[in-house]
Amino acid sequence: MTTLKDAQLNKLYKIKKVAGGDTKVIRRFLELGMLSGQVVKVINKSILKKVYLVEIRGYLLSIKTSLLDFIEVEEK
Repeated sequence: MTTLKDAQLNKLYKIKKVAGGDTKVIRRFLELGMLSGQVVKVINKSILKKVYLVEIRGYLLSIKTSLLDFIEVEEK
């Protein structure tokens, strides 16, 4: 299982599922467009790898590293 936390920079990934954790967090991901089948790309990681900058649906999204474990992806 590959999560978005393990993704390489500037490589396209397809979201398989968003699951686990708090239902409020999952619901917020879904509201932001993190749906199964969407293409996502990790643009940058902070120096301490506490925050990732992710591109999805043409906009940039900053996500804490601890929340990236809930997003399962596969290479596109």
